[in-house]
Amino acid sequence: MSRRAFLKQAAFVLGTSVSASLSAAVLKGITTESSARTLELSAELKNVITLLAERIMPKTDTPGALEAGVPDFINTIVVDWYTPDERNDFISGLEDMNQYCSQQFNCSLHEATSAQHDSVLTEFEKRALAIADDENQAIFAMFRELVVVGFFTSKAGATQALKHNHVAGQFVGDYPLSKVGKAWTPYY
Repeated sequence: MSRRAFLKQAAFVLGTSVSASLSAAVLKGITTESSARTLELSAELKNVITLLAERIMPKTDTPGALEAGVPDFINTIVVDWYTPDERNDFISGLEDMNQYCSQQFNCSLHEATSAQHDSVLTEFEKRALAIADDENQAIFAMFRELVVVGFFTSKAGATQALKHNHVAGQFVGDYPLSKVGKAWTPYY
């Protein structure tokens, strides 16, 4: 599967188009090895990204966001690929989530429990669903997009969470997923 085909599938899974900056990064073959960066996210923001990414894509019988390197992927996209406006929207959105957590639970996101993270994410998902304007994407939609694309473009996501079939047989369009156990990927 080509990167372009993957982005089409990711957009389908996310229920929206993938942002131009993220598409450009994936199509270019992004790596998380950073060059000399002039801008860097704060340690607190990186910690929040790590905690929330693991809540969206937790470790189960397959690797989670941490094992797949999703926090580093998000950092690279936000710092190296997002436009200044996208970066400001992303950081502002995380600050809004932190402020909401402070108001609801009297603690910051990096001090909150997993259940409190889930509550914050649920609230911001509801807010994202209320926004109809794709150009003014809500933080939850931006964050979920980064987590999903970061996970499934990682080696762990493509090789352990998805199942590869070298030689496809006949097409059976209504084959039950319960008999397969995983979705299919052409990545090795």
